[in-house]
Amino acid sequence: MNEAFNARRSSRRSFLAGGILLGLSAAAGESLSSPAPAAAEPRWTSDGWRFCVNCFELFLFDITVNESRCPQNSGTHQPAGWTFRLTYNDSQSGVGESSNIQANWRHCYRCSSLFWGPSATKRCPLWPGGDHQWLNPYSPYPPRQFLLTHDVGQPSGWQNRWRFCFKCSALFFDGYAQKGLCPFDYVYGHTAAGYDFAMPVSAY
Repeated sequence: MNEAFNARRSSRRSFLAGGILLGLSAAAGESLSSPAPAAAEPRWTSDGWRFCVNCFELFLFDITVNESRCPQNSGTHQPAGWTFRLTYNDSQSGVGESSNIQANWRHCYRCSSLFWGPSATKRCPLWPGGDHQWLNPYSPYPPRQFLLTHDVGQPSGWQNRWRFCFKCSALFFDGYAQKGLCPFDYVYGHTAAGYDFAMPVSAY
């Protein structure tokens, strides 16, 4: 009687142990077959972006500023006001875009302004010469894709009312009645379209 009971108890323990091992094996197999969460693409920041008092565009004020071109007589951009810091990556076009972030903003190495790359009207003030250009054949660095935050109002430490001009594709400040100088329209200036972008301020 005791031998039969012990045999049944031993068999039950073996069954339970086998079930546990099978469960662990299944869980391990699932963890190996399931894809790991995708890591966010690397991002960096670029400081020194300024408002040009003549054309109202956002441009990069760096060591190449003396080579920049403003629609004002094709002279150099004239910085005024605050300094902004923008986020960028060097991933493929469109990577990093979300519901409140637009990708594909580019730095034109000819005029130094920020423009939206996919646009069909990328009018550069360095004219004649065609469109804005962001693939600099002389740069050893990968091209930067700037990621702009939009439609969030004006949080503390940010400035909104930066807009896309659908005539020249540059980003300009739309906070004044006068609309600056557009290289496509010297009479009425820039014309806003699309999102309301907010720029993070790095220095006042």
